[in-house]
Amino acid sequence: MSQLKSSPINLTPVQRDDLERIVRKPKSPQILVTRAKIILLADDGLGIRESARLLGISRDQVQRWRRRWLDTDCLVEVSLVLADAPRPGAPATYTPEQICALVAMACEHPEDSEHPISHWTQPEMADEAIKRGIVENISPRSVGRFLPEASFPPHRIRGWLTPKRDEQFEEKCHDICETYSKALEREQNGEKTISIDEMTGIQALERKAPNLPMKPSQPSLKEFEYIRHGTQTLIAGFDVATGQVFGEIGETRTENDLARFINKIFNNQPNSKKFHIVSDNLNIH
Repeated sequence: MSQLKSSPINLTPVQRDDLERIVRKPKSPQILVTRAKIILLADDGLGIRESARLLGISRDQVQRWRRRWLDTDCLVEVSLVLADAPRPGAPATYTPEQICALVAMACEHPEDSEHPISHWTQPEMADEAIKRGIVENISPRSVGRFLPEASFPPHRIRGWLTPKRDEQFEEKCHDICETYSKALEREQNGEKTISIDEMTGIQALERKAPNLPMKPSQPSLKEFEYIRHGTQTLIAGFDVATGQVFGEIGETRTENDLARFINKIFNNQPNSKKFHIVSDNLNIH
């Protein structure tokens, strides 16, 4: 029986390593594992019929994910290529700005809004959101859906220095949300949207002895003891449209370090017409 014709797929070593990692990972969803195997078999030169038979799936499914892989930019992260495409449905009930305002309100003390309670409850938050005009109407259940997504632990208390209320919060929040929402559209027009952040105090550790390779019935062994070489700072950028992450390791985190990193971004993207840079309020920004 002749094979169904399809365009060949040639993976880079990095792409193949990422796909094999998905297949090996015990907690990977099986639907992603199957899709990763489809691409790996294509790279091995197997046809559509043979791949479908080995994986126990339909030929249409094999063709669909091969086509999806070929139609996607090679810079996009592998897991995003294998993920389900956004599905059409009813428009969102609440805007990103409204959700951000709800989350910001949850960070306030209830007594400041004349609520005689120590912690916000979902009904109290719903009433206050309507009172402030954040939303016209919202149920306590909807409030309860947004807070876990923001990882709020209402049963825990930790010391905190509360900043002054920003009177321009809504305006700034709208600008940030709009910048992220337009990232894909701007990418098509040659404009980059880059989110930048830093991480300090990264320990530079060296193992005292090399790792030992695995043996039958025994995993590879890593030396427990290590040698300290001080700390390093990571300055990283995230391309919102493509998902690409790039960074630079250095000894310090100063204005000059940040300026040099941003200039490096500009120099590595000579064909980009414009850059939209998103960062927090750190003193070096």
